[in-house]
Amino acid sequence: MSSSSFILYHYPASPFAEKVRLLAGYLDVSWQSVEVPIQPPRDQLAILAGGYRRIPVMQCGADIFCDTAVICDEVISRADRDLAPSSEAVLALAKRAETDVFFAAIRQRSQLKTAAGLTIMLGLKGMLAFAKDRASFAQGHGPAAQTPEVARSAFSSFLQDLDEMLVSQSFLGGEEPCLSDFCCYHPIFLAQGFRSVKKSALPERVKVWMAHMAGFGWGQYTAISSDEAMVAAKSQEPRALPQGSADHPDVGRWVTVTPLDTGRVPVTGTLVSRSETRIIVARRSEDVGMCHVHFPVSGFECSVIN
Repeated sequence: MSSSSFILYHYPASPFAEKVRLLAGYLDVSWQSVEVPIQPPRDQLAILAGGYRRIPVMQCGADIFCDTAVICDEVISRADRDLAPSSEAVLALAKRAETDVFFAAIRQRSQLKTAAGLTIMLGLKGMLAFAKDRASFAQGHGPAAQTPEVARSAFSSFLQDLDEMLVSQSFLGGEEPCLSDFCCYHPIFLAQGFRSVKKSALPERVKVWMAHMAGFGWGQYTAISSDEAMVAAKSQEPRALPQGSADHPDVGRWVTVTPLDTGRVPVTGTLVSRSETRIIVARRSEDVGMCHVHFPVSGFECSVIN
């Protein structure tokens, strides 16, 4: 087991955080937990990540990682075991899972039934705050506006395709899971959390696969406070930048980095590294000093401020 540890900012019901937690559990990578509210404000995390809106966020000292694409890369890099490879067909299914199917998971029910379920989970005040927050969170993003009929069709088609891929194997990666297994798990986890799909309605092979995935658990983790996490950032310097990634012509410029789909809150900083897959911006604050904030290139827009 790797002795390295990372800090994950998350809340238990977060589907994308569940993807990371189960991945860490399967790979036997230890981590530290900072639980945050289901919606902002998240004041200390905002300082570290420059106002980045989405959960989860990962911290390693003074390096902050946004989006599960880079978070999963970081978790995998700390593991002593390998994931199985993903075929092209499996990668395509995982891409669907994280786009249209993700939103279909919560759009299958009428708005009234969804609100009733959220009221049971969060209380009336919590439901109203959540609904207001999520309305602005996904505003203008097409898949988030699916009708219940379209959502049910998209989700049902996904389950059928997933079931067919599991006909002769335990996981999408074969007899061992690949990263795409974790990507495909979390929209079903979300749908069950929203009570938009019952376990009994899942195809039999999918039910067995879900049980195997959930069985990985969250692994070895320790709860810490956000104050402790802030101290960890302040007491360390960002790690060395990837070799050659400072050669991009925009390095040294003041930039904004913004998600292209949901949670479109720009993060501002100095571009210090850009490769084919990753964007890194430097941010300095009085609270923690210098931090490097990491984003994937795919799904994000990096714009120079003139």
